[in-house]
Formats: sequence, C-alpha cells, structure tokens
Amino acid sequence: MPRKQSRTGQRARAAQKATGGKYTELLRAEPGPHGAHREPVHVEPARRLAAHLRADFGTAGEKTARMVDAAVAWAVKDRELKHALLHTHGGLAARARLQPAVDEHAAGEVTVHDAPLVQAVHMVLEAATEEEEPVSAELLRAAADVLDRLVGASHIGNPAIHGVRAGGWLTEPRMVERTSTTTAPAAVVAAAALRTMREAARIPDEDELSDTDCMSTLQEAARFAHTAADLAARPAA
Repeated sequence: MPRKQSRTGQRARAAQKATGGKYTELLRAEPGPHGAHREPVHVEPARRLAAHLRADFGTAGEKTARMVDAAVAWAVKDRELKHALLHTHGGLAARARLQPAVDEHAAGEVTVHDAPLVQAVHMVLEAATEEEEPVSAELLRAAADVLDRLVGASHIGNPAIHGVRAGGWLTEPRMVERTSTTTAPAAVVAAAALRTMREAARIPDEDELSDTDCMSTLQEAARFAHTAADLAARPAA
C-alpha cells in the first residue's frame, strides 16, 4: 500500500469501516473522470437483452424481460448506494434512504447477485437452437455480451458461476443434453454454448481451483455465444 493513500482510497476505506463492505467493490464505485457515475458493466447489454426479448418474443418474452429489467434496476441502485456511501458525509443515512428501493427490487426473483440473468441467456440460446424460428442476431449478441460481462476475469463473487450453480436448474434430471439434427451454423454453435454452460454447472463447488475452472468454462460458453451471434448476422447463402 502506498505511504499516502489517494482520496478515493481513503473514502473507500472509510466506507468499508462504516458498512463492512468490500474495499475493492467500494473503490470501483468511484465516479468517472468527469464526475459521471459509472453503471455496472453488464447493465447496457442487459437493457439491450430485455428490449430484444420483447421485440423477438412479444408477450412470450415479457416475463423474462421483466426479470432482466429487475436485475438491471437492482444493479443500478446497488451502485448508487455505494456511490452515496463514498461521497456523502452522512453515508449511513444515505444508505438508509436507498435501502427501501434496493429491497423492493430484491424481493422478487432477482437477488443481490445477478444470477437470474444467466437463466435469461440460457433461454435465448435454447431458442437459438430451433432452426424453424431463428432468433435475431441482435438478441443473440445481447445475450452473449451479458454472459461475457457477468463472467468477467475473476471467480470471486462471480454472478455467472453462482447462476449456473443456483438451485441445480442446469443439472436436474429433466435437463438432458439436446440432440438436434439441424445444420444451421448459428443453431449448432448456440447448442455448443448450451452444452458448455451445462458443463460449467456440473463442476462442483469445492475450492478456488474448481471456481476458476467453472469461470474458464463459462468464458468459453460466452465465446460460443458470440460466434453464434456472428453467424446469425450473416445472410443465408
């Protein structure tokens, strides 16, 4: 640690003492170079995902789109909370003012992690394996971007890892490996992304090594998803 800590670091340490939060998370809640308040990295693609779910699936996609909306709202409120704790003298009072809004969004399917977004991505990839009614390249791109941002580069507190492990929804008996005869390139690669997500879900939650293995597997799934989006964007020959 440097002898003289920056003001940003000092504020983060003060907020950590007051709230017990993680120093690195509080540090990342700093405003941008012009004082603008940065949003979590997955918020922009998640908004695109919700919009394209509604455009592609209409009323059938509304429930999933609302789940995505709720996850976005929670993430933004959580960042606002951290920002308020860092940049107001009455940090605890600010936290109390924001908490009802945070609780409101956390009361439904979305919790303090963004794991439900992984389920939304999985739903899009499943739909993409159906050659008869292909999904749009824009929807696939948004789903791939969301998964990529959630996986990130660290296994610590990783919402994508939590998402594939939560509740056994990817490993329970009814979730069998898909066998498909389609040869549509985007559908084939989307199916590969699905299988890779299921492979990640089967990695046991044992230690940091297994978490790192799970993260690396999910990064591969995100690459498959991006490739599927690229293929879907190409005009049919």
